[in-house]
Amino acid sequence: MKIGDRIKKKRIELGYSVDELASKIGKNRATIYRYESHEIENLPTTVLEPLAKALSTTPAYLMGWDDEEPTPPEETPEELTEEAVILAREANDLSNVQLEAIRAMIKAFKEQQDK
Repeated sequence: MKIGDRIKKKRIELGYSVDELASKIGKNRATIYRYESHEIENLPTTVLEPLAKALSTTPAYLMGWDDEEPTPPEETPEELTEEAVILAREANDLSNVQLEAIRAMIKAFKEQQDK
């Protein structure tokens, strides 16, 4: 798997659009598409490190030097609200498509709340 494949895989796993990822690292959407399509493969550390951070992974994973994804730190139930724990349990049996729809709804609620 090439760096572009890993970038796209992580972006989709996290539910980010190309525009959202571009915004997180201060690039434009065309640049992200160029990374994902292997048009740009030699990323400088000034890009690679913020990209890895935005994708909750490591530069080594993105570059393919480490085939195993780093295990993200897990929040313990004490750090979550009771409602968050209930939602997580309810969502456990949902498909990826259903989870993506829920993420989109939560994002829309947050955006509406910020207005």
